[in-house]
Amino acid sequence: MITKIKNKANKLLAIFDLEKLFVNSGNVFLRRVLGLVLSFLWIMLTTNLFGAEVFGLVSLGQMFISFGAMFFGLGLDTAIVKLGSTHDHYFKGVLQSNFLKKSIILTFVASLIFGVLLYFFKDLIAIKVFNNQKFSNYLLYISIFFFMFVLHKTTASFLTVQEKFTKFGNYYFFFPNLLILICVLIAYQFKLPGYYIILGFLLSYGIFGLILLFSFFNIPLNIKKNISYKSILNLSMPMMISASFLFISNWTDTFMLGAMVSKSELGVYNVAFKLASLALIIIASVNTVLAPKIAKLFSDNNIEGIKIEVQKATKLITWVAFPLVMILILFRTKILLLFGDEFVIGSQTLVIISLGMLFNAMSGSVGQVLNMTNNQKQFRNFTLISAFINVILNFYLIKSSGIKGAAIASLLSSMIINILCIIYIKRKYGFYAFFKL
Repeated sequence: MITKIKNKANKLLAIFDLEKLFVNSGNVFLRRVLGLVLSFLWIMLTTNLFGAEVFGLVSLGQMFISFGAMFFGLGLDTAIVKLGSTHDHYFKGVLQSNFLKKSIILTFVASLIFGVLLYFFKDLIAIKVFNNQKFSNYLLYISIFFFMFVLHKTTASFLTVQEKFTKFGNYYFFFPNLLILICVLIAYQFKLPGYYIILGFLLSYGIFGLILLFSFFNIPLNIKKNISYKSILNLSMPMMISASFLFISNWTDTFMLGAMVSKSELGVYNVAFKLASLALIIIASVNTVLAPKIAKLFSDNNIEGIKIEVQKATKLITWVAFPLVMILILFRTKILLLFGDEFVIGSQTLVIISLGMLFNAMSGSVGQVLNMTNNQKQFRNFTLISAFINVILNFYLIKSSGIKGAAIASLLSSMIINILCIIYIKRKYGFYAFFKL
């Protein structure tokens, strides 16, 4: 029976020419799923062992980490993929320029600046913004160990350039979440305060970032081109702004809920958001494989090739995302009960966010297309528009509808940025990236 299903699946993939994309993205997808399972396990342990309030503070801590990684990562993780996918900088396993070394140096310096700033303003942020003195301890550990998290993000991106997708999946998704799970259990066993969970979160990623950094010392060098810091930043900064404001759109709800509702409600919302984000795992997995491929095709001026690859990717993403979203919607109450009785109030919120994720999936990898085809500035503009609208929507909708209002704002802003990107790609390159039957 299993063999028959497998054979039929292979035939279906062959009909639509998806075999290679499915295998490569499937390797990442499998590790991401395993990592996500572990992620939900440590979230469930945190909510059940430490309570919704502690998880709310952990969620806020993750938001600050993601915020810092977006702004002070300088977009270098995406720039590395773009540069490394061209023969001028990396060819047949040999570095042709010093772009990787200089990118890591820039990442390290920028992340230290963020850590210092956060250290001096941690009490102000905790008390004046979130009215919670406990949160200061979370920010303290973030300020000290933040650079390790950003180092991991930057070094892992180069694995996609090397087409080491299995290793990327292990180091980016599976291993860190396994270590975080262990850290949560240790914190509970020794009755440590909740902020030790955020410390474990940072170290879990940082350890594997350091391992990857040392592994890069073995990459052969044939430095024919010296790329300046200015050139790297000229490429990466628009990507950083795009990623940062995309982050703002994704996390505005969490930030504003943290200031406008109870920490327990914030914890409920973040569980619903993380569940809905299951639909994004296939998007991120496919994009990991797709991004360097688009960059290479664009360097060869092969727009038709980009169209084919993007539309194939959209089909694969939609086929996987749709049933996931339907499961979340149909069994939302039972799923939320796994995290505790107090999380059931997030059922409607889960439905709204899930629909937004489905629209995102069916729109295609529009952000990757723009970033990898020298349209990063246009993508930056679209994210600015979306982020601005999202802030306004959250402000008014949270006031009137609480966490459901934040979910509606997330849905609408996601639709806006995807529609803008779809229209731009159609006008410039003559094809639609979204799902078509």
